[in-house]
Amino acid sequence: MKRLLCIFSIMMLWTAIVSAQGTDSRSGSCGNGIDWKFDGRTLFLTNSSHSKKNAAKMPDYDLKKNVAPWVKQKLAIRKVVVGTGIGRIGSCAFANCEELNSVEFMDAFLWEIGWGAFLNCRSLFNFSIPVNVKRIETIAFANCSSLRSVRIPNLARVEDQAFLSCTSLSLVEIGDNALLGKAVFATEVNEDGQVKHKYYRGEIRNLPDNINTVNCTEYGLSKEAVEICLQASQPHKSDMNRISKVDTDIPTGRVARNDTYALIFGNEKYTFVSDVPFAINDAQVFSEYCKKTLGIPAENIHLVKNATKHMMLEQEMRDWLKNDITDRRFKRLIVYYAGHGAPDLNDNNKSYLLPTDVKGTKPHQGIALDDFYATIGSLGFERVTMFIDACFSGVNRDNEGLSIERAVEVEAEDAKPTTGNMIVFSAAHGNETAQSYQEEGHGLFTYYLLKELQDTQGMVTYGKLSETIENNVSNVAPTLDLRKRQTPKTSTTVQNDAWKKISF
Repeated sequence: MKRLLCIFSIMMLWTAIVSAQGTDSRSGSCGNGIDWKFDGRTLFLTNSSHSKKNAAKMPDYDLKKNVAPWVKQKLAIRKVVVGTGIGRIGSCAFANCEELNSVEFMDAFLWEIGWGAFLNCRSLFNFSIPVNVKRIETIAFANCSSLRSVRIPNLARVEDQAFLSCTSLSLVEIGDNALLGKAVFATEVNEDGQVKHKYYRGEIRNLPDNINTVNCTEYGLSKEAVEICLQASQPHKSDMNRISKVDTDIPTGRVARNDTYALIFGNEKYTFVSDVPFAINDAQVFSEYCKKTLGIPAENIHLVKNATKHMMLEQEMRDWLKNDITDRRFKRLIVYYAGHGAPDLNDNNKSYLLPTDVKGTKPHQGIALDDFYATIGSLGFERVTMFIDACFSGVNRDNEGLSIERAVEVEAEDAKPTTGNMIVFSAAHGNETAQSYQEEGHGLFTYYLLKELQDTQGMVTYGKLSETIENNVSNVAPTLDLRKRQTPKTSTTVQNDAWKKISF
């Protein structure tokens, strides 16, 4: 009898265990196109169409009536895996999931994180924001008190109090072109019955240019932390003797060019190849000349630092130039690029621009220079003026090889513009190297471009600009450390020499 009771007890216990496991094994759908499944520990989200072209967006929830199904069932979620082709995490999707400690993404396709998406996820410590995220809404991660680090992608817009009261944060890195709302990193404290803000005091590894020690508390960052970050991230020319007069004595022009736009790339920090000295400073100072000397409205200027291929082709050339700027036949465009170029040795030394996420050994994964010209030329601007401070010989500003093992220059393809009304000023041609001008803290080509804009207050014809840059660069280049020739050139779709009489 005792044995039967023992067996019966074991069977009842086993039934209870199986029943409990069944309770923690749930699945369903949320919105149109997203399936979910919970295995007792991990919640899996999948795009039911299995297509990135048909991006799935999670619906928005709230904190009371319309809650997510896994929240309604009070599932003990510890991990979330977001499958491919999911573009948005809905508002309050995981709010109050206090056992959730990590989120994993199967791809970088996500572009939005909704309002309060991870509100009060107090155990969440591992969350790597995908690089393509463009928007993080209000209080998306508020009260995630275990979150240790935050890296905000380039061009992301982070709304008010997105990381409010994330008290364990010790590392913050903000993309060069990200935009922050109010009190993003502040912590709320109650003092004498009043709610006040304390400011983040941990490590900051990178900041956009618009954040400084004067305005940092607006974003919830302490002055001390920002000051340390700014001191650590001084550009190559930290020596005061390297601050060029072209950087400080920028003249104010006499003409307002309200129908002119400027797209400016400064690619200095590369993932797979050596950096490009002074490229960001080149781009920043040229941007200031566009605004002050050429009279281009600040809202018409896009300055993009350390641009990836996606940033260059999709966010800037497609989303901004093509989709946002209308009536282009009545408007002018200036394009500036400082960074790496490289030849494809397997394709007749075809010239490519290298975004910061492309390997020098695989230049064909970059942006073909002739395609770059053709794409911008096809947009139909009244006129395009382009400045390319890069070379395509396979050797960089420091005489290091990019696409070949040794620093041996090759004769790169001579790409030329063929569409649109375009004038292109290039730093070098053939197997030449676009060199640095260490004494001035710029690329050699860019320095003399800025110098001529400074000397003429922007009132210069393209013929005179081309001649002056070519003479100065070709004379100075052989005297620099590399002892190399460098001869700028000008290419154009304009017939005959009519381009020489054109000005900005």
